[in-house]
Amino acid sequence: MIQQTILNNYLERTHIYNEICNILQNFEKTSQQDRLSKKNIHKNGIYIYGTPGTGKTKFILDILKTLNYDTITYDAGCVRNKALFSNIDNDHISNYNVLDLLKRKKRKIAIFMDEIDGMNNGDKGGLDALIKLIREKKTKKQKTENTTMNPIICVGNNEHDKKIRELMHVCHVFELKTPTESQLHTILIEHLQKYTSFNVDFQIQIQQYIQGDLRKLFFLQNLSIYKPEMIKEETLGNIFHVKILNEDAKTSTLKLLKSPIPLDDHNIFMNETDRTTISLLWHENIPRLIEKEPGYVKFPFYKNLLNNICFADYIGRITFQSQIWQFNEMTSLIKTFYNNKLFHDQFKNHPNIELKDIEFTKVLTKYSTEYNNQNFLQSLCQRMNMDKKDVLCFFQELRIIFGDNYYTRLENYPALGFYFQKDFINVLDIKRIYRFLDKNMKKDDFISEIDTEEPYLDNNLELN
Repeated sequence: MIQQTILNNYLERTHIYNEICNILQNFEKTSQQDRLSKKNIHKNGIYIYGTPGTGKTKFILDILKTLNYDTITYDAGCVRNKALFSNIDNDHISNYNVLDLLKRKKRKIAIFMDEIDGMNNGDKGGLDALIKLIREKKTKKQKTENTTMNPIICVGNNEHDKKIRELMHVCHVFELKTPTESQLHTILIEHLQKYTSFNVDFQIQIQQYIQGDLRKLFFLQNLSIYKPEMIKEETLGNIFHVKILNEDAKTSTLKLLKSPIPLDDHNIFMNETDRTTISLLWHENIPRLIEKEPGYVKFPFYKNLLNNICFADYIGRITFQSQIWQFNEMTSLIKTFYNNKLFHDQFKNHPNIELKDIEFTKVLTKYSTEYNNQNFLQSLCQRMNMDKKDVLCFFQELRIIFGDNYYTRLENYPALGFYFQKDFINVLDIKRIYRFLDKNMKKDDFISEIDTEEPYLDNNLELN
């Protein structure tokens, strides 16, 4: 691992390092002055910000370790509410580590707030309490607030909204900039084995993979130390490959359609999160490969595939209902791998297919639309106090009585709003129910003769 001081020299952070060290070294002196004067006129906080992966946390922890601070760390996994900051003021926490005092050593305490951006989501009471704890006490009201004699160091990203800017205003603020390509190039030459032996294009590819993220830089360095045989262009090229979920699912589907994959390679071929997507993709694209086959061949085969898919879904339902997780892989094995084997066994010379020809599934969108329509109909039934059939017949009768497009004419909107306001149904709901009716039934369904004296038709509804 590259030493922090060397890394600071490469990244031109030495002046920030020294300035923060001076602030922390002078902090005890200024806090004693504040205590004697019963005032708090100095800034108690330090705010470090920068893009993710620039080494902010490691940078601060190295400073605190160098100055022999005992660090109390709070990150996004901790509850940082108003109650927490009332427990880290002068009345509840000491300036020095008590256990080290028993060893006759003075070890100062620093409070480290990592991932401060997470406090800005949801309840912002904790962030307000932190600002009040850190800020200088100038007015009479501020002098009655809790204070702390321990330095509070906050680390955040580049996103600054109002509350974060308020916090920055009461702190010493420093920015750790993203390493440039020239800085990364210098570090890689000095600390990555075989880097100079790579061609220029691959060196640029390495820098693009790192993208100023020091975590990726340290990963490559550790790889060169512990697995030097993997530092070669072919291996690193696979590591640097940027993966996109949909493209990976499409690529796996393409491999299945082009060649049979053994059942033994099921766990290796695709991970658990992609199995449902790949099965839907495979099912959607298989008709294209068999559409030119004779009907007496393709229809029985496709029926067999559907039976297997239904059986696999049945097993999946039983698996989840009874929580028999040993059967968890059975659905994917039958639905995708077994069906794929049947396809390649029966159709040896199927048409060639390319990655761009793989259509991404619309099945989930269809299910989502049907689910939303079902919820919408149930909502209408509850608001109108009718069952589903009566609701559909009611709107169908209105259309037949007043004309096909009565609900689209602007002059009818006031009357529609008045008539349906007691059921909390607006014009958008009416348009939606007619879109549903147009898609699922004919315009003259259900009603053969219209009786205009229906008891549920209000006389106040006068439409043009």
